Amino acid sequence: MSTPEKTWKLVKFISLVEGKYPRYNRQRLMDILDISESSFYRYRRTLEDAEIPIVQDKKTGCYKIREDYYMQPPKLTISEALALVVSGNSILNNNELPYSKEMNMAVAKIMAILPEKTKSLLSVLVDRINFNLDSLVDYSEYGEIFNKVNTAIQEEVNAKIKYYTFSRDEMTERVLSPYLVNFKDGVLYLIAYCHWREKTKIFRVDRIRKIELTDDKFRYPDQFSLEDYLGKAWSVERGEKEVEVKIKFKGIAARWVQEHKWHPTQELDELGDGDVMMTVVTGSMNEVKKWVLGFGAEAEVIAPQSLREEVMDEVRGMNQLYSD
Repeated sequence: MSTPEKTWKLVKFISLVEGKYPRYNRQRLMDILDISESSFYRYRRTLEDAEIPIVQDKKTGCYKIREDYYMQPPKLTISEALALVVSGNSILNNNELPYSKEMNMAVAKIMAILPEKTKSLLSVLVDRINFNLDSLVDYSEYGEIFNKVNTAIQEEVNAKIKYYTFSRDEMTERVLSPYLVNFKDGVLYLIAYCHWREKTKIFRVDRIRKIELTDDKFRYPDQFSLEDYLGKAWSVERGEKEVEVKIKFKGIAARWVQEHKWHPTQELDELGDGDVMMTVVTGSMNEVKKWVLGFGAEAEVIAPQSLREEVMDEVRGMNQLYSD
């Protein structure tokens, strides 16, 4: 078993035995984690060596982390405390996102252990610092769906879903083996193996209209990596073929693009007169097209020709729209 897989299973072991009530006996934990009896005891011993006490309920035989066990609060510098509080209040203080309540509770506990004068100082600083990672979707109505997705991921069971495909404006029913959830550009995505398409695909959580968990187990791929799966995607669109894209920027846009890392393959060349040529390799033509259009007349697609023509078609359509 690879080290990443062992780590993943250990984290999952913790999540299964954490909570107010014991839920799983040894055999159930072994089934969910797909481990042997010797591995079960080795995982338990690893946690106990880390001073995380695992106890067994005498009546049910189920395991859980001892109820009176809590992590001891760490000693934080003022900058570390500020970073955590600002992150909690400004980045994840969003009731539309899963785990926002847990994050807020964690921040509240951090604030509670700080000296009064430090709390007063942090309160002033937090009011003057704001980072924003807003969700583009209101996920407050998707709690049940997200919880079932999370359970399917933890227990490695297939899920039947009804999914709305935006591009085709149609509803489909399919069976998924959910791998992980990724928050990208304000949207929650589920990466899962689709048994209908017989390939790993990306699904927007807010487009799952209904989900039911099954008793069918699946095995999380040992070598699966989100980074490898997305490859050179601009955001989440992978595309069928990766090509070299060249975009020429001028004016304010030229200075703007030089201040950011937009893509792992990005290369910038200064052309003189303040102009900049950006070169990337990606298959996400639709995402790149929308991004380029946002710069207006200060961005020009040089290659590939197909993308240049698509942008030109969009510009002609906009010209016609505003000329009528």
